[in-house]
Amino acid sequence: MFWGRGYRWMFWLTGMLGWMRAGVLPPCLQYLSREQQIEFLKTQQEHLKKALEEIENKIKKLSEKKEG
Repeated sequence: MFWGRGYRWMFWLTGMLGWMRAGVLPPCLQYLSREQQIEFLKTQQEHLKKALEEIENKIKKLSEKKEG
């Protein structure tokens, strides 16, 4: 029935792959130079900041709807 993929329930529970849950670098970063890794991580940081801002705005809008 569920053969070959291991315990996928942890992926569905967290939404993260195994290496992400373990806190290690993604496989693609292991082969980049130090400068390339820094640039990649800065880009990731910017994307995550934007995502966080969107989440905060959504929470604010939902809170205002509830009060008003």
